[in-house]
Amino acid sequence: MRAKLFATIALIGIGAAGYTLLPYTPVPGYFNDFTSRVSSLAGFGAENIRNRVLPDLEAELSNADLAIGAPVFVRVFNADRDIEIWLKANNRYRLFTRYNFCDADAITRASDANSSTTDAATVTVGNAAELGVYHVTRDDLAPSSPHHLEIALTPLTSGSPEEMAEQAETARPALRGNCEGTGGIALENGDIEPVYMLIDTALRAGQAQVPVHIFEKRQNMDDAVTLTEDAFASVPAPGLYDVYAAFERTRIPPEVHKTDGRYQVN
Repeated sequence: MRAKLFATIALIGIGAAGYTLLPYTPVPGYFNDFTSRVSSLAGFGAENIRNRVLPDLEAELSNADLAIGAPVFVRVFNADRDIEIWLKANNRYRLFTRYNFCDADAITRASDANSSTTDAATVTVGNAAELGVYHVTRDDLAPSSPHHLEIALTPLTSGSPEEMAEQAETARPALRGNCEGTGGIALENGDIEPVYMLIDTALRAGQAQVPVHIFEKRQNMDDAVTLTEDAFASVPAPGLYDVYAAFERTRIPPEVHKTDGRYQVN
């Protein structure tokens, strides 16, 4: 009996000590990471936005003879400072809408508001992403981002150890709200919300990944001069114009792979 009493007291003491020391251990950090991950995957962080945005978005889609949850394709044009949202209708994709990047002044104001310094020279303002082929999966959605909402873009690689290592060390570009474009593309909150919802619902409906193609500018397919890669200025992303032209011809996002740094359409 006495042994059981001592054992009970010891367990209570150990439990009390553990509870007291818990904040000083890695456990809370692991728990927060885990719950944040679950929240991201389940979409809990965006639930209020979902309830507010989806009714109007569904009505807008219905008026365009499109459906929520349809596969999505995104094209970005740095020089034109906008993104296109395409949705699958029957066997082809149709342009649903375009959203403009935030203007430089808006990004500067957002950066100043979130900076501890007022020195404008220290505020990095960028609103573009490197040309190339990317994709988005459920893991790339951040509903609880400090940028309101964030959609990370995973680049297509050739799968070589060197390129994979370089990708691991390089910060991925992203679409971000709050007009905060450093290291990615800045959008107004009212624009990134429907983009996020369209991508999120498409992935939930079974689309494995949403392709995102980033170009410098639109091309005139009727102009023979533009049918050369030199005219497309594709030095940072050789073969990228072939990707652009393939979609323009078919209105179906092409299957793309990368070999020796060059994009190739299957």
